[in-house]
Amino acid sequence: MKSFFVIVFLVYSLINAYIFLRGFQAIPSGFIPRLTYSILFILIAFSFIVAMIGRNTLPLGLLKVMYAVGTTWLACMMYFLLFFLFTDIIGLLNKWLHFLPENITSHFRQIQVVLTSIVIVVMLIFGYYKFTHPSVNELDIKIDKKAGDKKKLRVVAISDIHLGLLIDKKRFSWYVNRINSLKPDVILIAGDIVDNSVRLLNIEHLEEELNRLQAPLGIYSCLGNHEYISGIDESLEFLNKTKIKLLKDSVVNVDNSFWIIGRDDRSVTKRKSLKNLVAEVGDKTQPIFLLDHQPYYLDDAKINGVDLQFSGHTHNGQLWPGNLFVKRMYEVGHGYKQKDNLHVYVSSGLTLWGPLFRIGTESEITVFNVKFK
Repeated sequence: MKSFFVIVFLVYSLINAYIFLRGFQAIPSGFIPRLTYSILFILIAFSFIVAMIGRNTLPLGLLKVMYAVGTTWLACMMYFLLFFLFTDIIGLLNKWLHFLPENITSHFRQIQVVLTSIVIVVMLIFGYYKFTHPSVNELDIKIDKKAGDKKKLRVVAISDIHLGLLIDKKRFSWYVNRINSLKPDVILIAGDIVDNSVRLLNIEHLEEELNRLQAPLGIYSCLGNHEYISGIDESLEFLNKTKIKLLKDSVVNVDNSFWIIGRDDRSVTKRKSLKNLVAEVGDKTQPIFLLDHQPYYLDDAKINGVDLQFSGHTHNGQLWPGNLFVKRMYEVGHGYKQKDNLHVYVSSGLTLWGPLFRIGTESEITVFNVKFK
């Protein structure tokens, strides 16, 4: 594990060194401008690392600023890398083919840095708008089973809330109002309620906002990997202060009508098999819903008689071109798929980990209008 983090840190440092060099080459010569640029670059580039290391110790106000700056830089860093590589290739080709005019080649670095910066700023403005305006995706689903005396059910499903430094009480309050306005019968949460630490959650009493969620049949959630990243004991202690029914490798029957299975996160080495969890379902003629944070082993859900699986985790890549990789990594990286009698939906997430921008993806709330036999 230590070697992994060392490799990540080295790669991160090399990318930043490359970006720093291109910016340095564009700065007017002079000690003061270049010293100022160097100091600012180092502070911005490593603020995320410092914030993560000090997330439980740094003063909260400073921590919020450093985390916001650092995560925003993560998005900027990726696009600076892509655009600089692309324009460097153009510059290299021009040395052989001489297709660029002299007034561009003589100021190539300045043009490269300024144009790239403008494009990234525009992208981030658009991406922040997309992040703060989640779509509501409604799906009509038919399950060929009886659900007690219920003929239909309105399920509001969300994943990846990531409560923490950036999704604080004030911001999350808006999401709670939006979810409640959809009038759900039941609310399902596919993990990652907590982001990286429960420190801010306890200070701001974010359990109060979670407890404002309203659904007559209850609110149910499974665990995600970030509950473990934040410290599973601390995460469970926080979640126990809410009215959310946490399903940790457990099964519950709702109103003698349908069953919900909540799996522990895949990152846990010893979790119950789905087969054993389904065996705990008392009446398999009733609909079975599955909450599993990471969307793996969909055939396993199909074979074991699950009717609806709701997952998250992928964020659909969050920032382009991440969504292209997600499509290759998962059978369903985002969206809906039916496999025989199994309905699968993988959410791109209500919010995000890290930079609060959606480029090529969307934040979403999913509504299932379920009809029963």
